[in-house]
Amino acid sequence: MTAEIKDRFALIGASKTGIALAYYLEKAGYTPAFLWNRSPKGINMARGYVNFQKVSTEIESLPHSIEWIIIAVSDDAIQTVAQNLSQVLKDGNGKKVFHISGAWDSGLLNDLKMRHCRTGSFHPLLSVTDIETGIRMMGNAVFSCEGEIAGELQQLAENIGGTGIQLNADQKSLIHLCAVFANNFQTVTMQALKQLALSKNISSEMLSAFLKTLSQQAIDNAWSKSLGESLTGPVARGDQKTIDKHLNQLKDTPELKNLYEQYVALTRQLLKKELEQT
Repeated sequence: MTAEIKDRFALIGASKTGIALAYYLEKAGYTPAFLWNRSPKGINMARGYVNFQKVSTEIESLPHSIEWIIIAVSDDAIQTVAQNLSQVLKDGNGKKVFHISGAWDSGLLNDLKMRHCRTGSFHPLLSVTDIETGIRMMGNAVFSCEGEIAGELQQLAENIGGTGIQLNADQKSLIHLCAVFANNFQTVTMQALKQLALSKNISSEMLSAFLKTLSQQAIDNAWSKSLGESLTGPVARGDQKTIDKHLNQLKDTPELKNLYEQYVALTRQLLKKELEQT
């Protein structure tokens, strides 16, 4: 069955997330009209996944008959790219422009707004380590939708099979902060534990056999239960002797020791607050 032909879009930047999004937009019937990237290498990579009608390393080559412009460059380059685009689009004529950064809102696109573009930000809550991972996961991702076109971005998410949630700028920034904690904090902690285990000749495979199921259980409980209901271990029991033993075991890894001490303090604070609220 042929997809319905929808709006033409331009992808500005051949990032992993941008390519995955363009892949799903094309699949949903949107027309991939233009791709810009600073280097031909990125363009060649993107063309392996999406059939762009026109590609260029010159942003001035952007066609005027475009309904959507997706800015998929590094966070520190978004504002500069928006400024460059504003020189190309002397009259944005209501074109819908959004970036896909999680940390920043549509305020970075004010130069384009002044050219009569309608702006927003659209961020998939995913960890896209490579294009294939992005393509595999983006079809049912949750997207934060912010800015003047938040409602249209929410519909865009639904059109490609995902879920869009409209947020204001402050809410979006906080969600991104939480996402960094939820994803990267766990990742870094696991890697640090692997190194700690290796110091006692415990392989990563052995550590995984012991802890993988437990860590998944902890995540599931944390989302479905209160702290008091889901927490086990020495802090929950008030077992200071075991806490002191753990801290002594971490004496040669001061970063992990400091993290453990902060975890104990935060846990006690949250348990007290939870008790006061019941």
